Amino acid sequence: MAYVSEAPAAARKLLLPSGAANTRTLGDAGLGFDLDGAGHLLSPLWELIKAKAAELEAFLAGLLTALAKKADQLFPPETRSETLAQWLRFGVTVVLPALVLLCFLRCCWRCYCARGRGGRTMAAPGRRGARMLRGAFEANPRGYFRDLRANEPLVY
Repeated sequence: MAYVSEAPAAARKLLLPSGAANTRTLGDAGLGFDLDGAGHLLSPLWELIKAKAAELEAFLAGLLTALAKKADQLFPPETRSETLAQWLRFGVTVVLPALVLLCFLRCCWRCYCARGRGGRTMAAPGRRGARMLRGAFEANPRGYFRDLRANEPLVY
């Protein structure tokens, strides 16, 4: 609560010139707001924020407790290290090589199989990420840009 009581004093220091009386209000300046009442105005909001933060803390604590209980059911403490080691071995020996193989095959498909369809592809200039055959563009770049300016569809 010390923060709320200090806020009007800090605001007065910013708003009032040095040597001005602390009892002056913004109402005197034509704004119709008393600086001494600002702390009382914001106090309920601050209390609401603190209450909601406490509720959030209780919810997160309950959630973490439930997750810890579920983890203890899935991985009992007496076999936890063995089970996690098995999962790690499975990931390293099966999942990781499968991902590497998948990436390699995808790269090969793009490089070699695209040649069967006419060669390598490139991003079509001015077509927002559309792809086109590089050979078709290099064969007639002038025609490509003429079609682009005429809003013709990409048929290369």
